[in-house]
Amino acid sequence: MLKKALLLFTVILFTGCVERGYDLTVNNNTNTVTAIKSVDIRTKATTTTKADIEKMNTAVHKEQTKQPSPTKTIKKQDNQLEKIDDDKKHLEEEKVKTEQALQHQKKLEDEKKLEDEKKLEDEKKINAAKINAAQERKALEQKLAKEKEEKRLIAEEERTSLEKKTRMAEDEAKKKEKALEKIQATKEKEAMEKKLAQEKALRETKVKAEALALERKIAKGKQAQILKEKNEKVLLEKKLAQEKKRAEQAIAEEKRVALLKAQEEAKKSERIRLQKEAQVRKIEEEKQRKEASSHKKPLSATETLTFKPSSQTYQKFGTSEIHGHVVYLTPAGQEINLDNSKIYLVPKNTKTDYWYNKYYLKNKEATSLSKTIVHYINATHLNLEKNFAFYGLAPGIYYIIIESSYPSSIAKNKKVYIAKKINVEKYKKIMTVFSKKL
Repeated sequence: MLKKALLLFTVILFTGCVERGYDLTVNNNTNTVTAIKSVDIRTKATTTTKADIEKMNTAVHKEQTKQPSPTKTIKKQDNQLEKIDDDKKHLEEEKVKTEQALQHQKKLEDEKKLEDEKKLEDEKKINAAKINAAQERKALEQKLAKEKEEKRLIAEEERTSLEKKTRMAEDEAKKKEKALEKIQATKEKEAMEKKLAQEKALRETKVKAEALALERKIAKGKQAQILKEKNEKVLLEKKLAQEKKRAEQAIAEEKRVALLKAQEEAKKSERIRLQKEAQVRKIEEEKQRKEASSHKKPLSATETLTFKPSSQTYQKFGTSEIHGHVVYLTPAGQEINLDNSKIYLVPKNTKTDYWYNKYYLKNKEATSLSKTIVHYINATHLNLEKNFAFYGLAPGIYYIIIESSYPSSIAKNKKVYIAKKINVEKYKKIMTVFSKKL
């Protein structure tokens, strides 16, 4: 028993500490690094799951870079040189990505600056057009008011002249009547009075007719002036509306052209990025194939598992939850695509304990046994960010087992596992990070 305990102690090295807030575990035999943290979900302080997982993932990645690759046990000096070359290449790729990101950011800032300048210029043009329209409207109103005042003065002068003529005629008639009264007799005076009365009636009729004609002329001129002002106002409004519509159409066309140009640039950038990523993947796959073919030593792996649903009821009404992040690395330290990876939640039992302690921790293959059947109570896949989660867990001890396939460039039709035993208590949120270098 003591010998077994010493063996497990030499295989698994715990480097986590309480001061960090999480436990970091390194298993040199299986070449895995895991980090785990447990918090009480009943506390008032909110738990930042994403931030905690990112923090632990950074620490796991840093620790994983320190671990030797199981496929690089021959020619230590050559491996060190290859690692230096890989690190140098990685730094160069990071430098290129940083420069591209800075160039893209600068381009976006320049485009935004040009767009702001263009918008300011358009606003200036529109304001200038509004000011010019207002000035033209004011000048037209002043001109119409001046013409209206001139016509009023002319009509006033004509009315004054007519009244003066009327008074002069009346004065002349009075003088004539006085002269006739002195010269003629009473009959002549009566006849003259009759004649003067007739002339006076004719004059009054003529004056009334002239006054009526003048009033009609003034009213007609006023009506024509009002109609003219109304027509000029309508024409001015139509002109302003047309100018406004043309300005809006010009601005809309400029925006449309700018949008099409930005879309073309974005498509072009995306095509270039995809081409570069394809080239990098092609180079990486070729390198992995070369590394796999250069080693005669076969890859070691734990016993292959067969997963089946458990007859045990899944406790969906528990009070705890598990959040995790998974990373597989090539011998060179590059991340591997995990699209087909599946995560199983397995309750602790005798068969799972035997597999975990006998085969997994020792990275040992079973040659005389059939495939181990593991009954799970829940399973899920990784999302796009390589994260997973289980909710509603009842208290107990569980195994988290991640099953994936080796890349075809390293090994074909071969399974690889990451496993972790986790003790779940009531009202706990457990966050963990899994990392394995092939």
